[in-house]
Amino acid sequence: LMVFFSCLNSNGSNGSKMNGSMENLDTPDHDSIKMFVGQIPRSWTETELKELFEPYGAVHQINILRDRTATPPQSKGCCFVTFYTRKAALEAQNALHNIKTLTGMHHPIQMKPADSEKTNAVEDRKLFVGMVTKKYGENEVRMMFSAFGQIEECRILRGPDGLSRGCAFITFSTRAQAANAIKTMHHSQTMEGCSSPMVCKFADTQRDKEQRRLQQQLAQQMQQLNSASTWGNLAGLGGLTPQYLAVSMAAMNGGLGASMANGSGASSMDALTQAYSGMQQYTASALPSLYSQSLLQGAAGGSQKEGPEGANLFIYHLPQEFGDQDVLQMFMPFGNVVSAKVFIDKQTNLSKCFGFVSYDNPVSAQAAIQAMNGFQIGMKRLKVQLKRSKNDSKPY
Repeated sequence: LMVFFSCLNSNGSNGSKMNGSMENLDTPDHDSIKMFVGQIPRSWTETELKELFEPYGAVHQINILRDRTATPPQSKGCCFVTFYTRKAALEAQNALHNIKTLTGMHHPIQMKPADSEKTNAVEDRKLFVGMVTKKYGENEVRMMFSAFGQIEECRILRGPDGLSRGCAFITFSTRAQAANAIKTMHHSQTMEGCSSPMVCKFADTQRDKEQRRLQQQLAQQMQQLNSASTWGNLAGLGGLTPQYLAVSMAAMNGGLGASMANGSGASSMDALTQAYSGMQQYTASALPSLYSQSLLQGAAGGSQKEGPEGANLFIYHLPQEFGDQDVLQMFMPFGNVVSAKVFIDKQTNLSKCFGFVSYDNPVSAQAAIQAMNGFQIGMKRLKVQLKRSKNDSKPY
C-alpha cells in the first residue's frame, strides 16, 4: 500500500507516471535500470535522496555506498538508485546529470547506468525497418517479425495526418533475436507500394547520430575546400603532387556520395574518414620539407613574422589543445604560410585559444577566410578575419 501511494504522490497528480501495472508494483519492470549517482552530500540519508528522485517516478530501492571502516559507517557521497521503470530513470538522468548541483557540493550530480546494467540496453535490441508497405499497421508488422523472438515494442512512424510513413521501430527482448531478424529480413522482399526491398537494421544510437552530424559537417567542409577559390592557389603544397590531391579528393567525394546514397553509410564513412585522415597524414609528413623547423621554432620563441598588408589573419576560437603546428597544418592548403602562432598564457602555459597566420600574399589569405571562417572543430566554430593593421597586435 505504501508503494502504491508513493506512485500516486511521485508527481502529485493522477498517477500518469505510475510505474508498471498495479499488481506488479513490488518489482521493477524487466527493462528498468540501476543507476549510479555521484556528487551527493555525505550527510544525506535515503529520505533526502528519495525526495530528490521521486519527482521522476516511483523509486524501488536506494543503496547509499558507505565506508564500513568508519564508526559509524560514513556515506561515500554516492549511491545506487533503481526506479520501477526505465523511463523514470532516464528522465531523472536527463534532468540531473551534469545539470543540478546539490547544496554544499562543488560539482553537479553524476548519474549513469551501473556497469552491470549496460549489457541489455534498448539501443542494442532496437531495429529500424524501412520500405514497409503503408497498408501495414503495428499488428501486421509485429506478426511479420514475431517468429524471431519476444517483441517488447512495435511502433509505426506516422506523419501529421496519422498515415504510415512506411517504416517502423521494433524492440526485441535480446540482441541475438534482433540480429537474427536482420539476417533473415533485410532485403528479403519488396512490399506493395515500395520502390526497393525492405531495409532492416539496428536503429541508430546516439553515437550514430553524432557520427552522421560530423559526416554532414565534413561534407560541407569538403565542398568548401573543393571550391575553385580554395584550391586555386597550391603554392604552399609543393610537396604534394597533383595526382595525390586528385586521388584524395576523388576518394572523399566518392565516399560522400555513397554515404548520402545509402543513409547510414557506415562503410562509406570509414572510407571517407580514411581518405581525409590519409591526406592529413601525408600533409603532416610533408611539413619538414615544405616549411623548415625554424619557422615553428621562431614562432615558439615569440617572434611573429608577417606577410604583406592584407595577408595576415587573426584566428579566434581555436581548440585549447591546438598548438602552432596544428594551426600551420590546417591553414597551409591555401597558400605559402610565412608564420603561424598560437598565443600562450605565460602564467598558466595554456593556449589563449587565438592566434595569427600570415601568408606571403593577400589572395591566399582571402581563400583561407572563405574556407575556414565558421569551420567547426568539436564544439568550437573558428572565426577567421584579416588583421586590421600593422599596429594592431592584439585581437581584443
